[in-house]
Amino acid sequence: MIDDNPNKVLLEDEILEDRLSQLPFDILVNILNLLTLDEAARTSVLSHKWKHLWKYTTILDFDASGVLMNVTEDTMEEDRNWYIYWVNEVLSSHRALYIDEFRINFDLDVSYESYITNWIYSAISRKVKRFELSFHPAVSWQTLPEIYTFPQVVYESLKTDIGLAHVKSLRSLIFDSVNITGEMLEFFIYNCPYLDQLDVACSHNLLGLKVVGSELKLKYLDIVFCNNLEELELSCPSLLSFKYFGPIIKFTITNVPQLQDVSIGGGVGGHGLGNGRVLGPIVNYFCQLKNLELFVELNEESVQFPKCELPALRHLTFQICARRCSSFLDLTCMLKSCPFLQKLTLKMQVSQYSSEVRSRHQFPKHFHRHLKEVDMIGFSGNPVELELARYLLENATALEQLLLEPWVFESEATIEAAREEARKLEEAILPPGVKLYIH
Repeated sequence: MIDDNPNKVLLEDEILEDRLSQLPFDILVNILNLLTLDEAARTSVLSHKWKHLWKYTTILDFDASGVLMNVTEDTMEEDRNWYIYWVNEVLSSHRALYIDEFRINFDLDVSYESYITNWIYSAISRKVKRFELSFHPAVSWQTLPEIYTFPQVVYESLKTDIGLAHVKSLRSLIFDSVNITGEMLEFFIYNCPYLDQLDVACSHNLLGLKVVGSELKLKYLDIVFCNNLEELELSCPSLLSFKYFGPIIKFTITNVPQLQDVSIGGGVGGHGLGNGRVLGPIVNYFCQLKNLELFVELNEESVQFPKCELPALRHLTFQICARRCSSFLDLTCMLKSCPFLQKLTLKMQVSQYSSEVRSRHQFPKHFHRHLKEVDMIGFSGNPVELELARYLLENATALEQLLLEPWVFESEATIEAAREEARKLEEAILPPGVKLYIH
């Protein structure tokens, strides 16, 4: 029998509300930390007790990537003003003494430096643990705007006794499209005893960086598109993951016994394989890696791979830049050095293929007995790609799945043509037990 008494329903709602409200304050804040800032703020209408509770959240994630996806040059100023207002409104209401995470992610240039600098002070004063400033441009400007520079006055204040006490809680630092010097980064590295992550992207002021010390706790280091960098020195026993994408530099690496994940490459004149590129001393640690990502430039000439064994490698990724390339089969030479490889990922950016595919008799059979998954991202259905796919289907005896995925930015006609070639491959030679995924 259904009870339609509205008073009873109201009473049950009140009981439920009371039970939730009776939870300890810290637990309620932790619940709010699972929500976005907007969602947390909306809980203020639940009851009098909840009115100000959201102001004590310890995760301030001002991620507006959804807005950035729809931003245009015409709407940029309005969107920036909205973002500035949003951050300032939240910070003016916020009451927590400590912050676990403070994240800024929007297209802001140097014209907003006074606001950004105040945000830095606000986060640091509350002993933030994970701090991120990401100002990567959302639109393709005809003239790139001047990016924000980490202020010298802030740096000087951090070196005081009070400043040092505030930064000691830092565990993660991410700077994207922020000009910051090696001296400033080294200050954080050597004065933040719990710092385990440092990511720096698109910093013009980073000329050199030294990460050296047996007491360091740093586990993850990413240096990407810092095109004025000249020198990098690493000696860090705790380091697990290292990513470098940029020009060829003076690079020294020693004493990284726990290093497992490496991603290395560069654009024109950068690190990688092919066309005079270099890998540098990092190759001495290939034998201990579990995950490796390499930038490879392919053309009509054969690529020379380093002569080394990678017995621990489980996932190998090639970022392929191809110009007049006649075959991808050169890549299989390195697969032979990875006897226990389980996953192969190919990210293919091809400007032009050679009209003739190189003869396959140069590549005798070699069974890859542990390779279970192959992802070909940027698949276009070209004979060069199909040749490699056939090779892997024939020689990867444990293969379970093959993913063929065109780039989403290609025209619909190009994507459909690639899918049609993938379907032909499926009908022709797909071995039993192998699943083909066509995106």
